[in-house]
Formats: sequence, structure tokens, C-alpha cells
Amino acid sequence: MSEMRDIILKQANQIRQSIKVNKKTKADNNVDSIILAGMGGSGHPGDLLNALDLPTTPLTVHRDYDLPKTLNKTPLVITSSYSGNTEEALSAYQKAKKNSYPLLVNTAGGKLKEWGKRDNVPIAKIDFADMQPRHTLFASFTGLATVLANSNLAKDITDDLLNVADALDAIIPSLEEEGKELAKKLKGKTPVYYASTRLEFAAKNFKIQTNENAKTPAFWNTFPELNHNELVGFTFPQAKFHALFLKDKDDHKRNKARMNVTKELYEEWGIEVSEFEVTGKSLLEKIFTTVSFGLWTTYYLAEEYDIDPIPVAGVEDFKAKLKEVAG
Repeated sequence: MSEMRDIILKQANQIRQSIKVNKKTKADNNVDSIILAGMGGSGHPGDLLNALDLPTTPLTVHRDYDLPKTLNKTPLVITSSYSGNTEEALSAYQKAKKNSYPLLVNTAGGKLKEWGKRDNVPIAKIDFADMQPRHTLFASFTGLATVLANSNLAKDITDDLLNVADALDAIIPSLEEEGKELAKKLKGKTPVYYASTRLEFAAKNFKIQTNENAKTPAFWNTFPELNHNELVGFTFPQAKFHALFLKDKDDHKRNKARMNVTKELYEEWGIEVSEFEVTGKSLLEKIFTTVSFGLWTTYYLAEEYDIDPIPVAGVEDFKAKLKEVAG
């Protein structure tokens, strides 16, 4: 368990190191779009790039085999896989190579690194070995953001990233106890994470960290959409839920009202509700702060269930069975 705690406390170092090791890497910028092919934690950097409105050319995250059926004429294909061996990302690389599309690899090693070196493809380095992809989000995102900025395909936020890294050195330890207390409330419940669309990425990431760190189901949604469908489902719940509202002072005033009314109704219907007031000087800092809070919460939720938050045995079992069935 102490290994996971160490990972959380050192999150800011991922930002600094990734800027350093990727500062000279560039991708082909003679493109009309960007396709980031990545699964699980390796697709998250693309979501975050879009959440922060960084790409200067349209970026689509592709979570499937091969490439999307509809493509622009000259897409830059980013194949993103921490291990470098994710079969969906490898298939995207092969498809892009076959069609002579410009490529960029985002990886820590494996076949993608080997193929990239063989084919003289630029590589955004995730310079953190022997970790789970979901725990290298800051490294993976920062490396890609740096390379795309170097290539004039994204806004340059290097200074912002370094400022946020310094802020996180103090912020992350300060969130530990709050995360620990929330974990106690979540034990035995199915967590549901809610935010405005501005913090959609943070809510989704919180859900995924719950799945993979605490090995338990969780769900997420955003305001105002959830008020038009999901809300009514909690009038007759068939399980024990606990809803966490991620609240930001910069949320739309109508969404602030929606959150307050939704909280009141949920409590009337017997749904437990907690709130997390998101802080930060920028959207980047707010998202990174909330992701860090999610790491603390799900780390301690794993501790409540007396399980190791790092391994994902279920995923490994699935891959082994898939290999038996389909090769």
C-alpha cells in the first residue's frame, strides 16, 4: 500500500520530468487533424487535451481497433499505450503505416517503442517504468502536450504546467485526510461522481480510479444532462449509492442551482451525498487537483476493502482468457 501512497505524493515530478525528456521531440505538423488511438489510461491524455482546449487542429480520441472509418485527408495518428503492447493501439499503428499517415508514438516501451525506432517515428516518452497506465496520467499528458506544442499543433502551456507542479507539491499532501474520510463514507456504497461539463474529465477519472484502485463499480455524469434522465432513476434505487458533487465556483450559475436542488432531492430519496469544493487558479490546476483527490480517495477505499490498489488482476485474467479464445 505504501507504494501507491508514494506514487500519489510524487505526481508533480511526472510533470517536470516529462517536460524535460520531451522538450526536443516534434511530430509532423503538415496535417489536418489528430487521431489519438489509446485505450484505458492511455486514452485519457487525449481527453484532457480536449478538456483544456489545447489542440490547434481537431483531435479525436479513438478507442477501438484500427482507425475511424471517417478520416480527414492527412491525420496525425498518435498511438498511445503505456506498455507499448496494447493490441488496439498496435492495430492503429499498422493501419496508419499502411496508409502512410504521419505517426507519433506515446509510450514507455514495448512493441510501439520498437516499431517507432524502426520506422523513424517520433516518440513522446513516458519516462516512468513499472507503473500502471492510470498512475502516469500527468506524465503521459505532459509529454504529449509538450510534443504537440513543439510541433505547433497545440497551445504551449509549459509555464502553466511548471506552476501547477509547484502548487501540487503543497496541494497533494493537504488532500490526504479529506480523501481518507470520503473513503470511509464510500465503503459499502456504489459511488456516483458528478460535475459540470467543465470538470467532466475529473468526474470520469474519479470513476475509473475507483474501478481500478478500489476494484469496485462506480459511475459518473455531468450537469445539466443528468437532470434530464439519470436523476429520476434515483427515485427508486435498487442499491446503496453515494453521490459526490465536484463543485467549482466558476460553474454556470444555473448548474450551481441544479446541483443544490439535486442534492436536496437525493437526500430526500435516501441517497447519501458529499461535496468537494474544487480549488485552483486555472482549469488545469483544478483538474489536476481533483484527479489527485481521486487518487487519495480510491487509495484509501482500497485500504477499507483490504485490497492492493495497484494490480489489476481482473484485466490480466481477461487478457489471458481472450488469448485462449481468440489468440
